[in-house]
Amino acid sequence: MKDIISLIRVNNWIKNLFIFIPLFFSADLFNYQKLCSTIIVFIGFCFITSYVYIINDIFDKRFDRNHPTKYKRAIASGRVSISYGIAIALFFLISGCIIIYNGSIESLWLSIVYILLNMAYSYKLKKVAIIDMIIIAIGFIIRLFIGAYVGEIELTQWIVLMVFLLSLFIAIAKRRDDVYIFENDNKVNRDVVRQYSVNFMDMSMTMISSILIMSYLLFISSAEVIDRYGNDYLYVTFFPVLIGILRYNQIVYVFNKGGSPISLIFKDIFLQLCVISWILIFSLIIYNIPT
Repeated sequence: MKDIISLIRVNNWIKNLFIFIPLFFSADLFNYQKLCSTIIVFIGFCFITSYVYIINDIFDKRFDRNHPTKYKRAIASGRVSISYGIAIALFFLISGCIIIYNGSIESLWLSIVYILLNMAYSYKLKKVAIIDMIIIAIGFIIRLFIGAYVGEIELTQWIVLMVFLLSLFIAIAKRRDDVYIFENDNKVNRDVVRQYSVNFMDMSMTMISSILIMSYLLFISSAEVIDRYGNDYLYVTFFPVLIGILRYNQIVYVFNKGGSPISLIFKDIFLQLCVISWILIFSLIIYNIPT
């Protein structure tokens, strides 16, 4: 059972919480019908992502064995055979599609797009520099639209832009870890690292984080957003965002530990406090919670 849990990467399901972002920002998080439908689709999409993770692990088996931590994965270590892994993957794929269908047919179509995109990524596109990171970011945009469709919520260009920038920023940090290992230990964890350099990744992270910060400032200071929430204190949410980005940059540049964003979220108390503070402050503003 432990190997199965490791194979389907339950800890990575936290990424699918992006599906709830449209519901949160629309102030409908406590709408019982919308919340229940979103939870159903969230569960189904978690199954879909587990299918994608298993297939990707099968494709990456040879490279994962050279990675300082990924060699422990169920497929790479040989604890789970490829045939057994495929059987489990198909179970999660079929189950996930059935669950999502019961929640939203539009979300099912988007999930199929996500599956096809990731199949193309696992087979070929992850070997193409820059495109490999863009696809990771698009995956989070798809999650966002899935949440919007199931909740019948119209997305603003601000939310789409910032989710894309944030996920691209994290994707670059994650890929930088592979490039750093390649340049310092001469270990090829994936073919695409030969098309990058640590210097290029550092400049890219600096550029994207700067654009992300500026975009967030424009978002919270726009008249449209201020009028929508009827609150002049949106600027307060900027502080945990800025501090969180600084902390993430410190982890990547100083400690060279940007390879596992999920581990950072679960282990780094500093980052946890930034995320929790941002959620609490925005919740007070959006839902008019008395203080």
